[in-house]
Amino acid sequence: MAGKKSFGSALSGGAKAEIAKRAKLDNRFDNVTEALEGRPNLLAPPVKPSPAAATAVAAPEVFYVEQIVAAGKASRHYTRLPIAVLDDNPLNSRTFYSEEKVRARATSIAAETQLTPALVTPNPTHPGRYILIDGHYRKRAIRHLNQADMDVCILENLTKVDFYRLARTLNAEREEESVLDVAFGYQKLLDEGLAKTDEELAAIVGESRPKVNKMLAVVALPKPVQDVIAQNPSAFGISIAYELTLYAKKVGEDKAAALAERVVAEELPFNKVEAIRKAVEQGAKPTKAMSRQHKIRQGGAEVGTLKEWDSGRIVLDIKLDDPSKRDSHLAALKRQFGLDEAA
Repeated sequence: MAGKKSFGSALSGGAKAEIAKRAKLDNRFDNVTEALEGRPNLLAPPVKPSPAAATAVAAPEVFYVEQIVAAGKASRHYTRLPIAVLDDNPLNSRTFYSEEKVRARATSIAAETQLTPALVTPNPTHPGRYILIDGHYRKRAIRHLNQADMDVCILENLTKVDFYRLARTLNAEREEESVLDVAFGYQKLLDEGLAKTDEELAAIVGESRPKVNKMLAVVALPKPVQDVIAQNPSAFGISIAYELTLYAKKVGEDKAAALAERVVAEELPFNKVEAIRKAVEQGAKPTKAMSRQHKIRQGGAEVGTLKEWDSGRIVLDIKLDDPSKRDSHLAALKRQFGLDEAA
C-alpha cells in the first residue's frame, strides 16, 4: 500500500513541469513589484462575510490574488478559522521571527482587531487543515493574545507553483526578509524535494546558479553569526553574508561573529569586508626587513661594512690587505664566539 505523500512531494511534480516550460511562462507574477508601482490604493474584493475581512487587503496580496483568480487558477472565499487548524507553510522563506514584532503586531490587533485576513489553502495531505500562505506573524500575534480564531481568505485549487510564488512574493513585499530567511527558504525547497539540484532550484526561484549557491552557503554560517544577521537584517546583503562564510572557514565562529558585529557597528561596506577576508586568506604579508649599514674605514680608506637588522642579524664584511691585521681581527672574532682557533 502506497504511503501518504508529503506536502513537499505533492509540490514536486508541478514544480518540475513548470521548470520545463519556464521560458514560456507569463512573467506577470515575476514582475509583480513593477506592476504595483503607482497603485497604492488597490481595493480588496467587495464580498467579505466576516467583519474583519471587510477591511481592504494589502495591495500586493490583492494584485497577485486577483490575477490568479481572474486567470481561473484559483477560487476564494472568506471566513474565520481556528488557529489550531492552520499549519505553517513548509516552504515559507521566513525562518526567523522577531518576538518584538510579534508583540507589536499583537498590540495592533488588540487595539484595532485583525485588519487583514491571512491567506490559506487547504492542506492536501490533511483534510480539514489549512496551510498558511501568508500571515505567519498575524497567527503568532493572535496566539500571543490567547485568541482562538483568525480571519482568513481561503484560496482553493491553487497550483503547486503558484502556491510557492505567491508565498514568496508576499513575504518579500510585506516584511523585510533577512538574507538568512531567503537562504533557509531555498534550503527548504531542497529538503522538501521540490528541487533536486541547484539548477532546478535556480529555475524555481528565478535566480542565477551562482547566487543560489551563495545563498545555500549562508545556511552553514555559525550560529553566533546568524544571530547577528537575524537581529540586524538590513545590514547584511548576500554579498557580505557570503564573505562571512568564507571568513568563518578561515578564522572560526568567534572572529566571524566579531566581524559581523563590526559590519553593524561601523556600517562596513562590502569592499571592506572582502578586503578583510582576503587579507586573512593571503596571510599577513611579511614586513620588509630594514638594515642599518656602517662603513668601516682604516687609515682613511674604506675596508668593509657592518650591517645590522632589528631581527638581530649582523653581517660583517671586511677586506684587510695587511695579513697581520687580518689575522689579529680574525683571532679576536674567534675568541669572542668561543671558536677553536685550531679548527
